[in-house]
Amino acid sequence: MYLKVQSKKSIDLGVVLAQSTLSDGNMSFARGAANEVIANRRRFLSKFGLELDDLTAAGLAHGTECRLLDNRRRSAGAFTLQNAIPNTDGLITAESDLILAVTTADCLPIFLYDDDCSIIGIAHAGWQGLANGIVKNLIKSAAALKKQPLKRFYVKIGVSVGKCCYIVDAERLKRFAGLPLCEIHHRDGAKVHLDLKRIAAIQLERQGIPAENIEIESKCSACGGNYPSFRRDGDSFITDIAFIVKRSKYQS
Repeated sequence: MYLKVQSKKSIDLGVVLAQSTLSDGNMSFARGAANEVIANRRRFLSKFGLELDDLTAAGLAHGTECRLLDNRRRSAGAFTLQNAIPNTDGLITAESDLILAVTTADCLPIFLYDDDCSIIGIAHAGWQGLANGIVKNLIKSAAALKKQPLKRFYVKIGVSVGKCCYIVDAERLKRFAGLPLCEIHHRDGAKVHLDLKRIAAIQLERQGIPAENIEIESKCSACGGNYPSFRRDGDSFITDIAFIVKRSKYQS
């Protein structure tokens, strides 16, 4: 998955966001040898003319913490898990050429940017994060960085597990009480399928992001075959990496 967005105010500024696939290799230090992960990350970023030294990664905790970052945290989590931004699932910055990254393997990567490409953000959102408020915290943190109407923000929900493959029990379903019934799908007899992507979109709209500013990637990580998936591969799973960066000297 790959998207380039040019600023509406400057021809020299734009946003690039992307998500790696299975063929790009494992992107998590927790799932493989460090030298292999570093090589995979370098190779993937080079496709976009980017350097691993400029990447900052969230440490991830399946929580709701979102951090505002500047250049002092550049390279945190790029070459080792030990110095990734700890206990954090969302990153926001106004810095140019600072790559914000999360790893996923069924969870949702949520990319955020504004119309003049001055603010960017990314979040790792599993069911726990969505149930506990990661979307609200991401939007609040971005809005706090620059006072502007939320209608100027755009969000892309990346490749993640789809409603086709996300079966939940009654207890997990209770965590999403109050959502429209159309996001809960009864199939296969007593089994219940939950649409996490639509849940995230509804939460974004409730925070003030216009529906027309939200784009959902339809691919399912579990059954599509081209992306890492814990649900499909179990203990042998690897992860992708999803990133967003505000580019200076942008070329459309």
